[in-house]
Amino acid sequence: MKKFDEQFYKDRVNTFPFVKLMGMKLLSSGGGKSVMRCRIRPLLRNTAGTLHGGVMGALVDMSVATALRSVMDLSCWMTTVEYKVNFLKPVSEGIVTAYGTILRLGTTIAVGATEIRNDEGEVVAFGSATYYILKKPERRNVPAIMNGSSVRGRKRK
Repeated sequence: MKKFDEQFYKDRVNTFPFVKLMGMKLLSSGGGKSVMRCRIRPLLRNTAGTLHGGVMGALVDMSVATALRSVMDLSCWMTTVEYKVNFLKPVSEGIVTAYGTILRLGTTIAVGATEIRNDEGEVVAFGSATYYILKKPERRNVPAIMNGSSVRGRKRK
């Protein structure tokens, strides 16, 4: 059975286009916890000049997901069922850091929570996320679009 490799996972997550676009970086992931930071840039601010709530939501989702990956069976997939964010204080510059923790890991459902802190260590938002855990289907049962064998009905070269 495969074992979770934190450095491999961090390297993988930190190269995701979405993570790079958002200015996020996974700093640590292990034992059902993760730390993820986000550098605030003008692109991520709302019309009031503060960090957009969608970015905070993405941080909740990503920080709990990366904490979950560190403790779940590596032969499984996960998908977000729901996440919620409470905004406590606006933040417009610097770096925010999300601390994700798994609260409950079941057979098919996992729940976690996140605190998002500013440069001064103040909690500026918190949230929770729920994930559905599913076994990866055997290769022969995977739809063509998921296994890379065709592109819009055409064989991939």
